[in-house]
Amino acid sequence: MRPLVRAVGLLVVAVLSFRAAPAAAYPWMVEHGYTACAQCHIDPSGGSAMTDYGRAQAEILLRSHYGKADAESAPGRAADFMFGIFDKADADRQPGAEAAKTQFFGQVDARGLVIPEPGNFRWILMQADLRAGLQTELFTLYGSVGAVSDGGEGAWLTQNPDGFNLVSREYWAGITPTKGVMIRAGRMSLPFGIRSEQHVLYTRSATRTTTNDDQQLGLSFNYGSRKIRAEIMGIAGNLQVSPDSFRERGYAGFLAWAPKNRIELGLSSQIRYAALDVDTSAPSLRQAHGVFGRYSPVAHFAIMGEADATMNRPTSDVGGTTAFGGVAELEVDVEPVQGLHLKAGGEYCDNDWSDSLAAVGTGWGAAQWFLAPKVDLRVDGMYGALYCTPGGAAQPMALAQVHVYL
Repeated sequence: MRPLVRAVGLLVVAVLSFRAAPAAAYPWMVEHGYTACAQCHIDPSGGSAMTDYGRAQAEILLRSHYGKADAESAPGRAADFMFGIFDKADADRQPGAEAAKTQFFGQVDARGLVIPEPGNFRWILMQADLRAGLQTELFTLYGSVGAVSDGGEGAWLTQNPDGFNLVSREYWAGITPTKGVMIRAGRMSLPFGIRSEQHVLYTRSATRTTTNDDQQLGLSFNYGSRKIRAEIMGIAGNLQVSPDSFRERGYAGFLAWAPKNRIELGLSSQIRYAALDVDTSAPSLRQAHGVFGRYSPVAHFAIMGEADATMNRPTSDVGGTTAFGGVAELEVDVEPVQGLHLKAGGEYCDNDWSDSLAAVGTGWGAAQWFLAPKVDLRVDGMYGALYCTPGGAAQPMALAQVHVYL
């Protein structure tokens, strides 16, 4: 039993150290009829801090309610930042008065877990972020700062390889010249594929689009309407990575169409060049292009999937071989009772179809329970390879986490 516990503990550390996913983007909200992201999130492509509307829906739709509930009742103070203790303006507002056109918003997110490894009992701080900003009808300012005890190197503000580090995952300024359009500049999550809270997805790690520390500095144009979501971002590099030769330049973007409010189909594309690749320490040109989709045939049930073709060419080698590969994932989510989500999925990845190494895959199941206002628990069990490393041996893995936001 001890070797199994030790193995699970080490695997959990590996998961958290490299690919924790702190942003609470829930693509399975399509099962509640939501395909757009801008309604609930400050970032119009999902993730980041929530809008007032998003907080209200989290209280009404996401969490478990105990006893008889009135479907017409308002979410109340439970949905507000810090449960409304700082919201004096709303408390004093007269009936019928308009809300202020300039709004300050904040959100605190914390995630962590304990690893009961014999002889090496540890507590891991996955995320402790303060997210704040200011929003008017024309402008939005947004940023985050926090701390991690492991991993997240791409978002580090400090450089302590053996302990806690300050991180800043996002900071940007945006302008909304007309309804449905936002132009942003700063450090942002890359617009590509399905933005999800799911950990260690090949589609996110192989395409380098995780929400943990893969954000990049750049300029973004976002458009959203009832049926169309689209974003294109010019990538200028990650200033929190040095020297400059390791910073990537290029573009990333997606286009998604929702013919109905329970289905969405999309295309993604990115091309990024680095003078020195962080994995190979050689110049390279990386590309990824693919499709994704979300579908809810009935309420409280969603199917989501993504498939991407990947290409990596060493630019320093004249006539060098381009590695063509692929990555895909399929996931289902069912909500048998409000607040409890049961999930299952599978993944495939091969970063070079021409070599002799076998592709890798992972199957997983999870239970996520939104048990109280602003609190959810999640337990994952997996079997397969942790990362897209062809030829890697399959093994059992486990991950448990608690998420609290205010």
